[in-house]
Amino acid sequence: GATWQDQGMTSFQAFNIPEGTAGSKRLEYAVSLAADVHPRFCLFDPLIRMRAILSWNNPPPANQPNWVPVWGNVREATIQLEPFRLIPWPDLLEIGKIKLPPYLAEVIDLDAPIQTKAKSLGAAELATLYRDKGVPAHRFAFKEIASFLSAQTTLSAEAFSALLPGITLDPGILEALFPKTDGDTSFEELKCIGLDPNTPDTLVGIIQLKKTSGYSGGPCTDGSREYVTFWADFDGDGSFEACLGTAQVQVYDLANVPPAGVYYAVRLPVDLTPYRQACEKGPKVVRVRATLSWNTPAPCANPNTVPTWGNREETLIHIAPSAQAPAGKIAILGGIPVAHIDNLSGLTTSSAVFATNNLPPDALGRSCPFAGRVTVQGAPVVGYTYVVEVSQDGLIWTPVLTDLVVTDQFGNTSVHKANPITKRFDYLPFTQNVNSVLAQWDTAGDAKWYVRLSVYDGGGILQGTDTHLVQLDNTAPEVFITITTGTGDCGKFAIGTVLAGTFVARDDYLGSYSLGVEPAINPPGVGVPLPNSGLTNTAPAPGDAWSLNTAGMQACGYVIRVVAADRAIVNSQSVGHYVSASAGFCLEETAEEAAKA
Repeated sequence: GATWQDQGMTSFQAFNIPEGTAGSKRLEYAVSLAADVHPRFCLFDPLIRMRAILSWNNPPPANQPNWVPVWGNVREATIQLEPFRLIPWPDLLEIGKIKLPPYLAEVIDLDAPIQTKAKSLGAAELATLYRDKGVPAHRFAFKEIASFLSAQTTLSAEAFSALLPGITLDPGILEALFPKTDGDTSFEELKCIGLDPNTPDTLVGIIQLKKTSGYSGGPCTDGSREYVTFWADFDGDGSFEACLGTAQVQVYDLANVPPAGVYYAVRLPVDLTPYRQACEKGPKVVRVRATLSWNTPAPCANPNTVPTWGNREETLIHIAPSAQAPAGKIAILGGIPVAHIDNLSGLTTSSAVFATNNLPPDALGRSCPFAGRVTVQGAPVVGYTYVVEVSQDGLIWTPVLTDLVVTDQFGNTSVHKANPITKRFDYLPFTQNVNSVLAQWDTAGDAKWYVRLSVYDGGGILQGTDTHLVQLDNTAPEVFITITTGTGDCGKFAIGTVLAGTFVARDDYLGSYSLGVEPAINPPGVGVPLPNSGLTNTAPAPGDAWSLNTAGMQACGYVIRVVAADRAIVNSQSVGHYVSASAGFCLEETAEEAAKA
C-alpha cells in the first residue's frame, strides 16, 4: 500500500434517467481496464492490492494515487493474479540440483519453459487436504454429490458412504444442498452486478472470496470455478424470461486472504442491439438478475434457481439508445466510432472518444490521424459475407485479408479466415465475435485512404457498400537538441553555469513535447530547463532556444532530453509515436566549492 503503479484510466457515459430508478431502484454500471501486471509462478503468493478512484466529469491526474475527487470516491481491494505454470529448465535443474549430461544438453532447448500440470483434486484427496480446516464434506465433495443426486431420487448415508468411503455425511446435508431462499455465502458472495456500456456491452459481476480453503486446491492445481448466470426482464413482467449466458472465473485456496477477502470479476459480453430504442422514446431501463453458483452453473432455464453455494443479485441497467451504425455498416474505425471521424479530412472530430473506454484520444479535442493497425468493426448480418477494401484514389481497391483473431462471449479466441476463392469473410454471430471485428489493416505512409465495406447475401449478390475516409500518419515527430554554450555537446561546465542551446520538436499532428534533465537526482525545482514542455511546433531547425540554470545541481554527468509525441491513434488503441533526442554534458564543482566541501 506504499507504492502504486498507475494502470491507466477508463470511463463510461452517464445520463439523467429519472424513470423507474427512484429510491433503492438504482442503476448500476461497471468499467473494465486491463492491468499491466506480471503473473507469478503458482508456488508464490498471487495476491496484490488495487486502488480505483471514481471521479465525475473530472479525470483523476496520472500517477497521483492519493488524489481525492470532488464527486466520487476511492476504493481498494485485494485481487489475485492468474498463476503462471511454466518453469524454465534452468530453474527446474537448480531446484533438483541436477546437471544434465552433455549429450542431453545438446538436444534439449533450455530456453523453452516446461508446462506444469494443473491437477484436479478428487473428493478423497480434498478430504485429506481439508482435515481440521473447517471445510464440510458437502462443500469439497459438492460435484460428486450433485452428480449422484442427478441420477438418484434419495440420498442415504449408506449410498453416500459407498460413493465417498471414509467421509462422514452431515445429517443436515439435504437442507444445506437445497436451500429454500438463498445459498450459503460463507465461502463466496456475489456483491454487485452492473453493465459496462462501452463496446461491446458487457455484464459484470463482482465476487468476494472470504476463506483460505474450500476452493478445491491451491494455484498449482485446477482449483474450482465460480459461475455467474445472468437473466434479463426485457418485457418488464418480472419473469426474467431471457437467459443471457454464464460467465466464470477460476479460483483457488489461498494462504494470505485478508479479512476483507479477495475480489474477482466475471464478464459476459451481451448483444443488446435488439433492445435499443431511439432516445426520443426515453431511456431503456431493464432489470437484470444474476446468480452466483460455485462449481456448478445455475441452469439457464430457471431464473429462480437457489444455489447451494452462492447467492442472487438484481439491479437495473440502462441500454444505450440506438445511435450505433446498423448491421452491414462500419461502426468503428481505428477504435473510434465513425460518427466521430470527419469524412472529408479523415481525422477525428473534437468530440471523438474511443469506443472501448469513452476517453478522448486528445484531451484538448484536437483532430487525430491514424497509424499502425487500423481495426474495422461493425455489427453482423448473419448468413451474409463481406469484404473490406482500401484505396488511395477510390479507383483501385485492395482487399484486407489479414487473418482475424476473434473473441467469443466466454473470452475464448479463434482464428477467422477469408474464403480463399471469393476473398470474403463470413459474418460471425455476436456470440462468436463480441468485438464485431471485420478486418485489421496494417497501414503504412501518411496518405489519406478510403475504407470500404461491401456486403453480400447468401447467394453472393452485392447488397450494399459503406465507405469512410481516414488520414494516416505513420511518421514519428522530428526531434533534435544541442548545447551551444561553451564547447557544446559533451562539454564540461562549472556548477552555476547557465547552459543554452536549441531544440526541435515538430510534426504535422504534434501532441506535445517535454524537456528534462537525466538522471533526476536533484531536488524539486532544481535543474529544470526553460521551456520544459509545449503543445505546438517549434521553429524549423535549428529550432527554438532553451536554457538551463545549473545552480544547485549536483556534480555529475547529465543529458538534456527532448521527448515529442504526435496525436496519431496507433494500432486502434493508444495515442502517439514517442521519440526523443538528447545531448550530454558534465557539471563539475569549482575550486571554491570543492574547498567548502
